[in-house]
Amino acid sequence: MRIALDAMGCDRAPYVEVHGAVIASMSTGTEVLLVGDPHELKPALAAYRKPHRVSIVPASEVIGMADTPAKAVRQKRDSSLLVAMRLAKEGRVDGVVSAGNTGAVMIGARMVLGPIRGVARSAICQALPTLKTPALVLDLGANVDCTARHLCEFTEMGIVYSERVLGVKNPRVGLLNIGEEQAKGNEIAKTVHRILSESQHVNFVGNVEPKAVYLGAADVVVCDGFVGNLFLKTTEAVASLMGRLLKEQLASSWLSKFGALLSMRAFRRLKQTVDPNEYIGAPLLGVNGNVIICHGASSARGIANAIHGACKAAEMGVNEHIREAVLLLRKDESLKEANGE
Repeated sequence: MRIALDAMGCDRAPYVEVHGAVIASMSTGTEVLLVGDPHELKPALAAYRKPHRVSIVPASEVIGMADTPAKAVRQKRDSSLLVAMRLAKEGRVDGVVSAGNTGAVMIGARMVLGPIRGVARSAICQALPTLKTPALVLDLGANVDCTARHLCEFTEMGIVYSERVLGVKNPRVGLLNIGEEQAKGNEIAKTVHRILSESQHVNFVGNVEPKAVYLGAADVVVCDGFVGNLFLKTTEAVASLMGRLLKEQLASSWLSKFGALLSMRAFRRLKQTVDPNEYIGAPLLGVNGNVIICHGASSARGIANAIHGACKAAEMGVNEHIREAVLLLRKDESLKEANGE
């Protein structure tokens, strides 16, 4: 497998990307192409005596976090992001990983790679920890305004990714909503609920509230990008708050400090469970390529895991199965139209 890594994207680029590329390459044998400024990448890579299968592809420009995504994609044609996307378009790599400007990644992927035929909107998804197995949530911000058709497409793509990459057999699908009852939510939510309830190939468990998501009520959770992004950021904020409160309480007395010392192993396991760097980043589904978006503050381990995720998606033929799923959705719609439903 060969993965193109936008090596100039994250907050501490390129050192984090270089370290992550070396970890991924040495652990799995994946060939990683570091795309970016050679003057910065060569010294960073030289710090490793055996960088294994890691090489450099030059790019003269960088799309920064403060750049306007659409404008930057149009003007910075030789940016590390777009060069990486073109490598995927030309079939020279099996996937692209970037911890750069999320908006630019989405626009660049749609512009260079193009959408999968039949998919109107691409979607960002991410596996979030629950009391059971991780739940795949989508969309997390690519589409603020969605139709019922868009949400049904997200469902099909989420099922494919959950089955093929996360290894969930016949994943349970839930619609993120303000209540469990069928009549809850706006008209779009009600329409989606009806369509998914009638779809024989979808293991639809109905509406799910945020609490139910974390209890593990569904394997795939569908929502529009506005709701999904708020859900994700609220989750991150609450996790940060609880972590800070816990640290304050554990440091409040000598007895608490002693108890914390005894519980250190449990705290490490908890941190590993909720740490986003332990997961495979945020795949962008619906484009003709395997694209993984990472957080700008990702660690080297987070980058390495994202590279592994891109490889797994390519190996399992995720995009081919998404094409089949979308055709199945269209077939169901055609049958309903023919029956006058």
